[in-house]
Amino acid sequence: MKKSLWNRKDSEIQQILEEYGIEMKEGYDRKKAIPLIQDFEKKLETGEIVLAGEKDKNYIEELKKTQPKLRLTRCIFHNTQENAMPYIFVGHNGKGYYIPKETEVDVPDYILDSCIKDAIEERLFPEQQMNGDIQWKKRKLQRFPYTIVKHSFEVE
Repeated sequence: MKKSLWNRKDSEIQQILEEYGIEMKEGYDRKKAIPLIQDFEKKLETGEIVLAGEKDKNYIEELKKTQPKLRLTRCIFHNTQENAMPYIFVGHNGKGYYIPKETEVDVPDYILDSCIKDAIEERLFPEQQMNGDIQWKKRKLQRFPYTIVKHSFEVE
């Protein structure tokens, strides 16, 4: 039988928050953390959120049921200083995917092509001029930088 969240130690609750990648912006508060975890777990059960990590490979099996010719790309998403979360969140056709960073994950090609490659943001960077003045220039960068480990392959 699963131990009730309300009966767990604060350290256990904080560990669950970290595992799920749930960030509490105002700091840890047990009364707010437990409902957040319960809501997250309910979304996992209904399939509204899918974990795409090494520990949870069954999401590929679920995708294969609706897409018999599923093509995946194995990649590693990188950490950036601006976004310290241990995962990226991508929404596609009403379903959310939490994809962990700094680990190899298999991502469906349609998610890479339609969501991740198109996620571009503009940032300002200082550029020093010949006269010593600093001018700010806009650059377009990929929001979720990643490295492809294995190009598109079909799952059977």
